[in-house]
Amino acid sequence: PFLTGHSSHRQVHECRMLLPLLLLAAAAADVAAELRGNNAQIGWMAGKWRSEFSGKIFWPTVPTMTFGEELYILEAPSARSASLQFLNFSARAWSHSTKDHFHDEWGFLTVDATGNATLMTAGNNGFTTYEVGTVEPNKLVLTLKDIGRISFSRDLPVEDLRRTFIRHDDRYMEQILEMRTATHPKSGYLEHTRVIYTRKKE
Repeated sequence: PFLTGHSSHRQVHECRMLLPLLLLAAAAADVAAELRGNNAQIGWMAGKWRSEFSGKIFWPTVPTMTFGEELYILEAPSARSASLQFLNFSARAWSHSTKDHFHDEWGFLTVDATGNATLMTAGNNGFTTYEVGTVEPNKLVLTLKDIGRISFSRDLPVEDLRRTFIRHDDRYMEQILEMRTATHPKSGYLEHTRVIYTRKKE
């Protein structure tokens, strides 16, 4: 039978209340579908992330600074001859106060069946990195396996690096970068940057 009067208005209202939840669930399903196979283990990282001013730079030889950063981790096209699915990884950072450009990073991220992750990056500071780690629940810690640099790079030689991603919830993710150069510290790591991103709406 057709609904009329108060009953009809109530059902329309309930449908309107449910629609945002259904759209959110559909979006989550789309991400899971894209990250098929092993990369589904880091499905919580996939998406477009941005921080306007939560980033902090720390280092003994430079003043502490605030920065913004945009981070995209998205499915990469798969070659027919390749057996791996990669995620595109790109980051762009800028000074919060002056809006000066800080750095770019471009690369690829992938995970195998046992949760071993690999990130390969190239940056506009003249460095390339090869980082490996193990996926944990809501956390990914990567350490430097190998590094390359152009011969005329002005930066101090980076000797070690540890990169940590932490999922706080569906909207927020944090990245912490620790490293050791030729001069600081003598051993272990010093925290260099820390930033909390907000997931961007599509």
